Amino acid sequence: MTVEVSSLAPQAVWQWFSDFCRIPHPTFHEQALGDFIVQQAQQKGLNVQRDSIGNILIKKAGTQGLENRARVAIQAHIDMVAQKGTTSTHNFETDSIQMRIQDGWVFANDTTLGADNGIGAAMGLALVFSDDIPHPPIDLVLTVEEETGMGGARAISAEWLSAPYLVNLDSEDEGILFIGCAGGRDATFSLPFQPVASTGYAYTVQVSGLKGGHSGIDIDSGRANANLLLARVLHEIAKLGNWQLADIKGGSLRNVIPREASATIVCASPLATDVLTTITATIKQELAAVEPNIEVSLEALTEVPPACSATDSQKMLNLIRSIPNGVLRMSDDFKGVVETSISMGVLLIKEGELVIRCLMRSLLETPKDDVSARLQALADLAGAKLVLAADYPGWKPEPNSPLLALCQDLFTRFYGQAPAIEVMHAGLECGILKGHAPQMEMISFGPNIRAAHSPRECVEIASVEKCWNVFLELMATSPEK
Repeated sequence: MTVEVSSLAPQAVWQWFSDFCRIPHPTFHEQALGDFIVQQAQQKGLNVQRDSIGNILIKKAGTQGLENRARVAIQAHIDMVAQKGTTSTHNFETDSIQMRIQDGWVFANDTTLGADNGIGAAMGLALVFSDDIPHPPIDLVLTVEEETGMGGARAISAEWLSAPYLVNLDSEDEGILFIGCAGGRDATFSLPFQPVASTGYAYTVQVSGLKGGHSGIDIDSGRANANLLLARVLHEIAKLGNWQLADIKGGSLRNVIPREASATIVCASPLATDVLTTITATIKQELAAVEPNIEVSLEALTEVPPACSATDSQKMLNLIRSIPNGVLRMSDDFKGVVETSISMGVLLIKEGELVIRCLMRSLLETPKDDVSARLQALADLAGAKLVLAADYPGWKPEPNSPLLALCQDLFTRFYGQAPAIEVMHAGLECGILKGHAPQMEMISFGPNIRAAHSPRECVEIASVEKCWNVFLELMATSPEK
């Protein structure tokens, strides 16, 4: 018997999540989903507001016996990362997400699922739309544009953040309480070139089959970056001499570890396949444990396109190969947690320039400045332009927070053991929201979500139910004023 996702327990949560999957909502295209939420809230008679950027606030009074408790803000974002498999024809702006259940987890069909953060938003909506769940006065804050620069959180009014407590539902490890996160900063290189006529033999070189993943959470996993592997392959080809770069592209989002990348090159003489065979075997041997499905392919083209000069081609390759990538430093304060990292998310040639988009992250502010200075020095050496933008602060832990103490006690009783208290090497909106409302105490938790930002993204069914139940316990035992 086929089980519909909307019928899973808790049904109210999974019904809302099914609605999210039915209505396309990639970042910058959340309008239709926002319209649906607002319309449903209005029909329910709830107090709903929407700001000019698309953020939504739903206010609800406390239930009998809890109406005089402190107001609690519940916060999640409604946009999702749009990533699909190489052969998928899915259009994130028009097509619904097709879900499937496998071994106790919900997946999408070769696309991102949007459990990050649709499942958290669904829990918040299931709570405020309920008629029989005890809860204090609630402000449900649903933001947009989180996955690309946190534009919704940046634009939100401080008046929407008047509650003394905030529960963020954007974490991905059940049973853990998160009290801090990394901040981030975009770094975009651009290196101009002049296309020239080329003659010889044209090829497409492609690297594919990688796992990809979240450029923060998965940055210490050892997963390969397709952009850098492609550059390594091109380096071996460049050793043969007389080559030119006509096009290059890899990755699509700066906060995703790229899974595939390709380049079009022109060689003065036919390219012997043994050079690719050798470097492919080396890469596969090095990464066999973490990337067992790496593929490197070479396809001969019938037409020879315009290309960069040999000098410009080498300059571009040198720049790509020189940009730091991966973990730069582990935290001294939180064992096993990355402090500072950088990920090269996007490579492309556009309007006469090589463009390289990276995202740096750090639990601290000063390392971002240091990495920025290093990148600027590299840009100067390469003759490239560097633009630093979309900086957002980390969320500084408050280990003595009364809200944390309450949640620790609640999680201990619910799970039968004390919860881990952690910070994450990923961006939560708490850092920005804290800047708008310094007085707010904040906590973050959520169900088990794996492979976020990749077509393998999935959420554990049993974990959602447990997370929902502990969330309801927190609402029923919410803090006093």
